[in-house]
Amino acid sequence: MISFSFCIRCWCIFLLIIIAALFSGTHGDCDFPPRLQDADLKTTQNSFTIGTVVEYVCRPGYLKIPGRNTTITCLSNSTWSTPDVFCKLRSCGNPGDTLNGEFHAEDFNFGSVVNYTCNVGYNMISKFNYRICQTDGTWSNAVPQCEAQICSPPENILNGSFNPTKDEYYYQDSVTYKCINNLVLVGKSSMFCTEFGNWSSAVPHCKGVNCANPDVPNSKRLSGFSGPYTLNSAITFKCNDGFDIFGQSTIECNIDSQWEPSLPQCLGRCGSPPSLLYAELKPDFVDQKTFSSGAEVQYACLIGYNPISGKNSTIICHDATWSTPDVFCTSQICPPPENIVNGSFIPQKDQYLYKESVTYQCFNNMEIVGDPSRFCTATGKWSSVVPSCNGKKYSCCLRFNIFIHECVLNPLRALTIRCLCT
Repeated sequence: MISFSFCIRCWCIFLLIIIAALFSGTHGDCDFPPRLQDADLKTTQNSFTIGTVVEYVCRPGYLKIPGRNTTITCLSNSTWSTPDVFCKLRSCGNPGDTLNGEFHAEDFNFGSVVNYTCNVGYNMISKFNYRICQTDGTWSNAVPQCEAQICSPPENILNGSFNPTKDEYYYQDSVTYKCINNLVLVGKSSMFCTEFGNWSSAVPHCKGVNCANPDVPNSKRLSGFSGPYTLNSAITFKCNDGFDIFGQSTIECNIDSQWEPSLPQCLGRCGSPPSLLYAELKPDFVDQKTFSSGAEVQYACLIGYNPISGKNSTIICHDATWSTPDVFCTSQICPPPENIVNGSFIPQKDQYLYKESVTYQCFNNMEIVGDPSRFCTATGKWSSVVPSCNGKKYSCCLRFNIFIHECVLNPLRALTIRCLCT
């Protein structure tokens, strides 16, 4: 019993000692100091009692701001005092310009990356095209270098040459070609080295240009009287009297040994238009005496004649000759005229043309009343009114070889005798 009681007492004493030790070690201490983005603690201790002062030092790439406090203190309430801002990023300064290029960066502070690019027509020849601001305030690598794009010499041409001649050409260097023996250069005479390392245009070539001596009938020359006619040689023509020029009066020899524009023509004028059956010139053309080639005149149908649908009433002058006109007018048509009682008309047809006439006559020796002749008018109607046959004729005596042509007894008049001598 004595041994057991002693053990319990010893165990309790041991626990009290541990609790007291723990209580005396944590009461009034501060937690581990705060970590700062731009600074590290100088101390390596792990416990921080009230009143403990710890110091920070700026990390690599940062500089201490003069006059700023770099320490914090464990306060009586077991918290740390607020740290001051005492570090700033280290600046590396301007990274350096490169000839024929430029750099791009937001700032020049520690950790910044500056990228370099070359201008159009220049290539980066350095291994690295960037620089980094380092912890010691210097830039990594050397300033990148840009070199002009290089073109190989252009091609030589037959019967020609170019200048200047060099082993290699740089961006925007140019050459100019020319021909010998009075040949003409076809293509661009100058070209330049591009940013892609090739030439700006195709290589030209030399070509002989010789235009034939042109012939324009009915004309004379005002310039360009004799050849040879090479590139851009020009001739100016003028038409002889009575002829008009069609086309450009001046032509030039082009690169293909052709005249440009095409040769003009000197075409003769026409006289008065021909007279047409059943048609006449419209008033606008009646008084005109001459007409240039290409001129058109129009006709109109005469009274009593109508235009035929689809037929052309126009003729055209071409080199002093009028075109053959269409038959474009047709006569007005009248239907057969009215028949009359006790009579008829001659001639009898299905239709009658303008100005054709008929003559009426009576049967049984009856007298015709009215005009016995009628004609087809321009309106398609018959002239005058229809005659009629009235009254009786009596037989007449034949005396002395006289034929009584008409012997009419009209109830309202005396006897009328019309005789023909035979």
